Amino acid sequence: MTPPPFDDIGGEFRARLRHISTTTRATVDNSTVTFRTAVIECEYTPRVIKSLSMGQLVAIPNVQALGANSSYSLYEIADVYPMHYSMLTLDQSQPASIRNEFMELIQKEWESGSKSTWIEIIAAPIGQIMKVEGESVVYERGAMAPLTGSKVSLLSKSSIQQLVCYNPKGTGADYRLGTLLGLSGEPIPFSVNLESLIHYMGGTFAFTGSGKSNLTATIIRKSLHAMPDLKVVIFDISAEYGVHVLDVVNEMPSRIVFTDSFDAGRKPAAEYLKRHATPEAFTGREAQFYPKIDSLFEDGKVVFLQSRMAGEDDVAKFSTYEGLIEVLTNTLNDKYGTVQQKILVPQVVETIKRFLRDEGLELETRFDSRTKGLISRITPLLADLDNRSSLRKTFDSLSTVVDSAPPADEEAEGYTWAQLADEILDAREGSPRIFIVNLPEADDARLETANVIRDVFRKRKKGFTLTPRVLFVIDEAQEFIPQTARKEDGTDQSSRAVERLLRHGRKYHLHCWISTQRVAHLNTNALQQLHSYFVSTMPRPYDRQLISDTFAIDDAFMDRTLAFQNGDWLLTSFKATATQNIPVFFHAENNEDVLSAYLES
Repeated sequence: MTPPPFDDIGGEFRARLRHISTTTRATVDNSTVTFRTAVIECEYTPRVIKSLSMGQLVAIPNVQALGANSSYSLYEIADVYPMHYSMLTLDQSQPASIRNEFMELIQKEWESGSKSTWIEIIAAPIGQIMKVEGESVVYERGAMAPLTGSKVSLLSKSSIQQLVCYNPKGTGADYRLGTLLGLSGEPIPFSVNLESLIHYMGGTFAFTGSGKSNLTATIIRKSLHAMPDLKVVIFDISAEYGVHVLDVVNEMPSRIVFTDSFDAGRKPAAEYLKRHATPEAFTGREAQFYPKIDSLFEDGKVVFLQSRMAGEDDVAKFSTYEGLIEVLTNTLNDKYGTVQQKILVPQVVETIKRFLRDEGLELETRFDSRTKGLISRITPLLADLDNRSSLRKTFDSLSTVVDSAPPADEEAEGYTWAQLADEILDAREGSPRIFIVNLPEADDARLETANVIRDVFRKRKKGFTLTPRVLFVIDEAQEFIPQTARKEDGTDQSSRAVERLLRHGRKYHLHCWISTQRVAHLNTNALQQLHSYFVSTMPRPYDRQLISDTFAIDDAFMDRTLAFQNGDWLLTSFKATATQNIPVFFHAENNEDVLSAYLES
């Protein structure tokens, strides 16, 4: 039997639409935006007032319901106020004794109910039409004017779950992020489509201490379990995730990268824990962490890399065949170069390309002992050139460099940044699935983030494959994609790399997740590429207004986030929920509970 679409709270929910309130305000870019909220008047009973809360959905007959009463515009409750008639006329012009007498009377009537009381409900449209035909209920995207004075119905829990919760095939727990807020009785699990959540980009936005890292760690853990072909790369500027997902990095093949060596006088596990921001809930439990962290070192999952200096990649490029071709191309612009030399340049470049094809080499390959074969092919072409010509000098210098180059089969010592990019794209079973790159210095973090994203993009485009999927997590995003970027501190490079990832990465199954507390300081071009937005408490009005304007979230919902407890979130998603772009209030699962259970196991 199909559950009923409405819940009348035992026959006590009786409400009607009083009017539609229109509010127009200026946006952060000096245009205007208009919000229309419904003011609903509901009969007061103690049971009803305790059952209503933000996040619940109501159905209001719209103009298409005339004569049929089967078409409804859906609104979401943003606020609920108990009202009493006597309070409207009670002011300081009356004696205090009379005011107190009235307030005592009002207090008693809250318990028993009275015709002088009612409930005022503020609700905002969610852009959905509900059509009821017998036992069949259909939802569709659209907006129609509701009928003022018409009866308002409260959607049942089953209808809300059908409308907002993704119904996964397989293990539902892997898709569950928490429970819906605002519903009395047994909690309703809230599930999302993790494949769409990751594929179409998303982010968490909240004030410090609201649980951004906690939620992000939960999404990472569940996504890795739900998507076997997914890899996650975390650029960890705050040194949090090496603890937040400690269970995951021990359970799965993983790589934890540090850019500076440990203190030789300390045990590795103690130094590892010291370098991370451990949640306060785990203070005093260091002894439980050490065996788990020791396992990372025993399994060879922790590696050390030296941060690349600004400009190092540009210098290194001229130790490759790509750099050689660029040097040769520049000689065409040399006004002192002979005509004979300029005629030879295209022939030399074509010889280099043939050599790369014959040897199976890439443009990015560094010079090594094999380069002598290239020089032997080109030397006869330059025989008639003057020894002082720049083209002749270029290959004389190259010959000197090659004489001291390492053999082709000699591997670089230790772990390298090139290996990191290769492992990220390695689709073989047993290759690392989660990478945590600890980058404590902001300037280094920006440059390395840009370099890694660029390297992965280049290798993926040349690889002609879309597997594995890769999710890049950019924590403290205000450090990487600021509104104003400068080349000298690396923000120009990181902002361009992350924006490219957000704009074009989806085509190559390269995805991005950002997390920040300062939305007002972000690159708005990057923000507009996101399809899912998790928002919690943001005290600054400007930040809330920017989110409201950028993500099309009604002010009535944004203001409610100020009353959130830790772990409460407002999600608006164009792809991950069952129905597009419905604001969902939910309480997230606590990542610390999962970690605590792991430490005790």
